[in-house]
Amino acid sequence: MRVAIGILPLKETPGVELFLHPVRYKNTITFEPMAEEAVIALITQAVVEDNPDLPAEVREYFEELDDGYLSSESNFDQFDLEALNLTHLVVGRDIHLHPRLENIKRFLGILRDFGGVEIEGIELPNYLTPSDPELGELVETERSYEYALEEVAELESFDGGVVYCCSDSGVVKKGELLCSTQFVIANRIKGFQVKIGDEIFHIKKVPDLKGTFGIIYRKVNSYPFVRVKVENWEGENGKK
Repeated sequence: MRVAIGILPLKETPGVELFLHPVRYKNTITFEPMAEEAVIALITQAVVEDNPDLPAEVREYFEELDDGYLSSESNFDQFDLEALNLTHLVVGRDIHLHPRLENIKRFLGILRDFGGVEIEGIELPNYLTPSDPELGELVETERSYEYALEEVAELESFDGGVVYCCSDSGVVKKGELLCSTQFVIANRIKGFQVKIGDEIFHIKKVPDLKGTFGIIYRKVNSYPFVRVKVENWEGENGKK
């Protein structure tokens, strides 16, 4: 199965059969914003844990990993893992903008090297290096592993108004706020326009979009989920 993570599921991505993303849209397995590191750690653990060639230090890391806590905090559980028949993982923009990118890349390296999963969309270093360059070709089994995994970071809270900043005008146009009925209710929206910061957005409900995250057009150079204050807006002469 060719799965995408870090790509907004509304974005047309040829060949992808399943999306992993906080935004729930059609055939998407969802999790909490900023939880990509935890989700990829859980996927990697599940895929590689039975591989007898897994390095001792990596095996020990996963044995000590508090997967129950990570699953609960990220809202990504065993049922989600069982829905994956992962052969290819397509990595998108959200991962590249994630503050824990370097540790995520280490997990992806293990998933590639010991899970046989093809990783697309991101350049990963070669973590498998000969322990002695002169003996490396002669003694293939004598290798050191340079994954140096760190603990998965605690998740930030994304309570309140939250929007996803999309830079693809083919998905959302400037001045639009794509959302679900749940978003409207959660943010107490009463009309067709809202104010976020200094910008005015026209509400556009998307039938297949679920959950409490809105989508706006905005170019960002950091993780694209942001907490915002959503205010009702009726124009310069109206009431907010």
